[in-house]
Amino acid sequence: MKKGFTLVELLAVIVILALLATIAVPSAISIAHNIKKDMFCDKIDMILSDAERWGDSHMSQLKVTNPTNGEPICYKKVKIKDLIEQGIIKKENETAPFMLNPVTNNSMDDYEIGIYKKNKRAYAFYIETSSPSFTEDLELIKECQSNLRICAAGESELNAKNERVCIKRPTTPCP
Repeated sequence: MKKGFTLVELLAVIVILALLATIAVPSAISIAHNIKKDMFCDKIDMILSDAERWGDSHMSQLKVTNPTNGEPICYKKVKIKDLIEQGIIKKENETAPFMLNPVTNNSMDDYEIGIYKKNKRAYAFYIETSSPSFTEDLELIKECQSNLRICAAGESELNAKNERVCIKRPTTPCP
Protein backbone atom coordinates (compact mmCIF):
# COMPACT_ATOMS: atom_id res chain seq x y z
CA MET A 1 0.00 0.00 0.00
CA LYS A 2 1.35 3.40 -1.04
CA LYS A 3 1.48 6.34 1.36
CA GLY A 4 0.59 9.85 0.13
CA PHE A 5 -2.07 11.62 -1.88
CA THR A 6 -2.99 11.27 -5.49
CA LEU A 7 -2.90 14.22 -7.87
CA VAL A 8 -6.71 14.36 -7.96
CA GLU A 9 -6.92 14.56 -4.17
CA LEU A 10 -4.34 17.37 -4.07
CA LEU A 11 -6.19 19.29 -6.80
CA ALA A 12 -9.47 18.87 -4.90
CA VAL A 13 -7.90 20.32 -1.75
CA ILE A 14 -6.42 23.24 -3.73
CA VAL A 15 -9.81 23.98 -5.33
CA ILE A 16 -11.54 23.92 -1.94
CA LEU A 17 -8.91 26.27 -0.46
CA ALA A 18 -9.26 28.62 -3.45
CA LEU A 19 -13.04 28.74 -2.96
CA LEU A 20 -12.62 29.51 0.72
CA ALA A 21 -10.11 32.26 -0.12
CA THR A 22 -12.45 33.89 -2.64
CA ILE A 23 -15.11 34.09 0.06
CA ALA A 24 -12.90 35.12 2.99
CA VAL A 25 -10.56 37.71 1.40
CA PRO A 26 -13.24 40.18 0.20
CA SER A 27 -14.97 39.92 3.58
CA ALA A 28 -11.72 40.62 5.40
CA ILE A 29 -11.00 43.61 3.12
CA SER A 30 -14.51 44.96 3.70
CA ILE A 31 -14.20 44.56 7.46
CA ALA A 32 -10.81 46.31 7.45
CA HIS A 33 -12.22 49.22 5.41
CA ASN A 34 -15.20 49.58 7.76
CA ILE A 35 -12.89 49.58 10.79
CA LYS A 36 -10.75 52.32 9.21
CA LYS A 37 -13.86 54.31 8.34
CA ASP A 38 -15.13 54.01 11.93
CA MET A 39 -11.70 55.14 13.17
CA PHE A 40 -11.92 58.15 10.84
CA CYS A 41 -15.43 59.05 12.06
CA ASP A 42 -14.27 58.79 15.68
CA LYS A 43 -11.32 61.04 14.81
CA ILE A 44 -13.69 63.57 13.18
CA ASP A 45 -15.89 63.58 16.29
CA MET A 46 -12.87 64.03 18.53
CA ILE A 47 -11.44 66.90 16.44
CA LEU A 48 -14.76 68.75 16.27
CA SER A 49 -15.51 68.31 19.99
CA ASP A 50 -11.97 69.49 20.85
CA ALA A 51 -12.43 72.50 18.52
CA GLU A 52 -15.74 73.28 20.24
CA ARG A 53 -14.02 73.02 23.62
CA TRP A 54 -11.38 75.46 22.34
CA GLY A 55 -14.19 77.77 21.18
CA ASP A 56 -15.93 77.56 24.56
CA SER A 57 -12.71 78.61 26.32
CA HIS A 58 -11.95 81.36 23.73
CA MET A 59 -15.42 82.91 23.40
CA SER A 60 -13.95 86.41 23.33
CA GLN A 61 -12.20 85.57 20.04
CA LEU A 62 -15.46 84.52 18.39
CA LYS A 63 -17.70 87.23 16.94
CA VAL A 64 -20.93 88.06 18.70
CA THR A 65 -24.25 86.89 17.32
CA ASN A 66 -26.59 89.20 15.42
CA PRO A 67 -28.63 91.06 18.10
CA THR A 68 -31.80 91.20 15.97
CA ASN A 69 -32.22 87.47 15.36
CA GLY A 70 -29.50 85.85 17.48
CA GLU A 71 -27.96 84.12 14.45
CA PRO A 72 -24.17 83.93 14.16
CA ILE A 73 -22.70 86.49 11.81
CA CYS A 74 -19.39 84.78 11.06
CA TYR A 75 -17.04 81.98 12.02
CA LYS A 76 -13.37 81.84 13.00
CA LYS A 77 -11.06 79.61 10.98
CA VAL A 78 -8.68 77.32 12.85
CA LYS A 79 -6.35 74.75 11.27
CA ILE A 80 -6.00 71.32 12.83
CA LYS A 81 -2.23 71.81 13.13
CA ASP A 82 -2.85 75.02 15.13
CA LEU A 83 -5.06 73.11 17.56
CA ILE A 84 -2.30 70.49 17.85
CA GLU A 85 0.35 73.15 18.49
CA GLN A 86 -1.84 74.75 21.18
CA GLY A 87 -2.26 71.37 22.87
CA ILE A 88 -6.02 71.16 22.23
CA ILE A 89 -5.61 68.02 20.08
CA LYS A 90 -2.92 65.45 20.85
CA LYS A 91 -0.38 64.47 18.21
CA GLU A 92 -0.79 61.00 16.75
CA ASN A 93 2.96 60.63 16.37
CA GLU A 94 6.08 62.71 16.81
CA THR A 95 6.80 63.14 13.11
CA ALA A 96 4.96 65.33 10.62
CA PRO A 97 2.19 65.11 9.61
CA PHE A 98 0.61 65.10 13.04
CA MET A 99 -2.87 63.97 11.97
CA LEU A 100 -3.53 61.32 9.30
CA ASN A 101 -6.76 60.06 7.78
CA PRO A 102 -6.67 56.29 8.46
CA VAL A 103 -8.66 55.51 5.28
CA THR A 104 -6.73 57.51 2.66
CA ASN A 105 -3.53 58.23 4.61
CA ASN A 106 -3.85 61.92 3.65
CA SER A 107 -2.52 64.52 6.05
CA MET A 108 -5.28 66.39 7.85
CA ASP A 109 -2.99 69.06 9.38
CA ASP A 110 -4.01 71.86 7.01
CA TYR A 111 -7.74 71.19 7.14
CA GLU A 112 -9.62 74.17 8.45
CA ILE A 113 -12.35 74.08 11.03
CA GLY A 114 -14.90 76.83 11.40
CA ILE A 115 -15.90 77.68 14.96
CA TYR A 116 -18.84 79.93 15.73
CA LYS A 117 -20.78 81.02 18.77
CA LYS A 118 -24.49 80.45 19.13
CA ASN A 119 -26.62 80.49 22.27
CA LYS A 120 -23.50 81.00 24.43
CA ARG A 121 -21.94 77.80 23.09
CA ALA A 122 -19.27 77.11 20.46
CA TYR A 123 -19.95 74.88 17.45
CA ALA A 124 -17.44 73.51 14.95
CA PHE A 125 -17.57 72.28 11.36
CA TYR A 126 -15.14 71.48 8.56
CA ILE A 127 -14.53 74.18 5.96
CA GLU A 128 -14.34 72.86 2.41
CA THR A 129 -11.08 73.77 0.68
CA SER A 130 -9.69 73.19 -2.79
CA SER A 131 -6.95 70.89 -1.49
CA PRO A 132 -6.94 67.64 -3.53
CA SER A 133 -6.55 65.49 -0.42
CA PHE A 134 -9.46 67.29 1.26
CA THR A 135 -11.65 66.67 -1.78
CA GLU A 136 -10.96 62.94 -1.41
CA ASP A 137 -11.73 63.05 2.32
CA LEU A 138 -14.85 65.23 1.94
CA GLU A 139 -17.18 62.33 1.15
CA LEU A 140 -15.95 60.46 4.24
CA ILE A 141 -16.42 63.59 6.36
CA LYS A 142 -19.97 64.02 5.04
CA GLU A 143 -20.76 60.38 5.86
CA CYS A 144 -19.48 60.88 9.41
CA GLN A 145 -21.50 64.08 9.85
CA SER A 146 -24.72 62.93 8.22
CA ASN A 147 -26.72 64.05 11.27
CA LEU A 148 -25.23 67.57 11.08
CA ARG A 149 -26.79 68.61 7.77
CA ILE A 150 -26.49 72.30 6.91
CA CYS A 151 -29.89 74.00 6.53
CA ALA A 152 -30.92 74.96 3.01
CA ALA A 153 -31.61 78.63 2.25
CA GLY A 154 -34.70 79.74 4.12
CA GLU A 155 -35.06 76.41 5.95
CA SER A 156 -35.75 76.44 9.69
CA GLU A 157 -33.50 74.53 12.06
CA LEU A 158 -36.54 73.11 13.86
CA ASN A 159 -39.50 71.27 12.36
CA ALA A 160 -43.16 71.53 13.47
CA LYS A 161 -42.47 69.10 16.35
CA ASN A 162 -39.62 71.37 17.55
CA GLU A 163 -37.03 68.72 16.58
CA ARG A 164 -33.67 69.85 15.17
CA VAL A 165 -33.50 68.88 11.50
CA CYS A 166 -30.47 70.92 10.39
CA ILE A 167 -27.95 73.48 11.62
CA LYS A 168 -27.64 77.04 10.34
CA ARG A 169 -24.00 77.96 10.03
CA PRO A 170 -22.48 81.30 9.22
CA THR A 171 -21.34 81.71 5.66
CA THR A 172 -18.53 84.24 6.05
CA PRO A 173 -15.28 84.03 8.04
CA CYS A 174 -14.69 86.64 10.73
CA PRO A 175 -12.43 89.48 9.65
